[in-house]
Amino acid sequence: MPDYFVYGGCLRSELTFPELAPAQGQAPNWTLRVGGLSRDDGAVVLSDVELSRTCRIRLTCGDGWFRYSNSCAGSFEIFANGSRILFEPAKCADLDAARADFVSRVLLYCVDHTSITWLQGSAVRIGGTAVAFVGPPGSGKSTIALAMARGGASHICDDTVAVDSVGCSLIRSSDEIIRLHADSKMKLASTVSPLRRESDGKYVMTQRSATEPSEPDGTKNTRCPLGSIYVLNPRERTRGGLGISKRLVSPTRAIGILLRHVKLGPLVLREDPARLTQHLRAIVGSVPVYELSLPRDWSALDAVTDRIGSWHANRAS
Repeated sequence: MPDYFVYGGCLRSELTFPELAPAQGQAPNWTLRVGGLSRDDGAVVLSDVELSRTCRIRLTCGDGWFRYSNSCAGSFEIFANGSRILFEPAKCADLDAARADFVSRVLLYCVDHTSITWLQGSAVRIGGTAVAFVGPPGSGKSTIALAMARGGASHICDDTVAVDSVGCSLIRSSDEIIRLHADSKMKLASTVSPLRRESDGKYVMTQRSATEPSEPDGTKNTRCPLGSIYVLNPRERTRGGLGISKRLVSPTRAIGILLRHVKLGPLVLREDPARLTQHLRAIVGSVPVYELSLPRDWSALDAVTDRIGSWHANRAS
């Protein structure tokens, strides 16, 4: 079975992941096999959500196992401490959707989530410090991160920001994938051949193909100190100025804001909210959180990235 590098560890999988970087010479942290699952009669139902008329996500658990089921893609069953996962494809399964589900949802449950908080966002490194962008879908997280990377910053992660809240807050490396809407791809990566286009319309491409790396292979830090978190608040451009500004958010309010941008969503178990709040409290206690107001205007993108870069220039030098 091939091995892949993801979230700072090694995945050995019978399901191929062409978007992930191959890993060599590492013992696997997780093993994914393809096969049939037993019936889950009598299991505890944690969540049952209708995504569309044809797709549902159902979460169940039993004695020593946890199951994530997407009716359009298939079911993943996690055993023991999360190191073993079994995948049963759905009938006429969308395997691209299954791959996306596994990396962005299921595998996050298997990684050590006792100290890591998963945020919906993107991040870059300026000097030796990470800058993270979070916000609702379509707010520009991936676009700003990629634009800054093409301007000299180092791209850390897209779609998922893994923050280790033990001690000082650190961002862990991700799956080295960038996901862009069509307009962002046309603006920033028009010559890049995507690996695929997902059901939500986003193009999937490797980090290395979409950015201009500022460092050679093998020198990326697997963890980077988190310096700032920006909560994106895009607005229509007004006359008389660009309207780019940041406002420091109080720690108490920041916890509530970041709770809305936690990545796991329904995968957070019933006993986890208190622990999650504790993690967020540790993060906002060591990292400033800003509300970033910016114009929803492509012509202002360079000005936005220049302004953010100027805020962190002194720290990087």
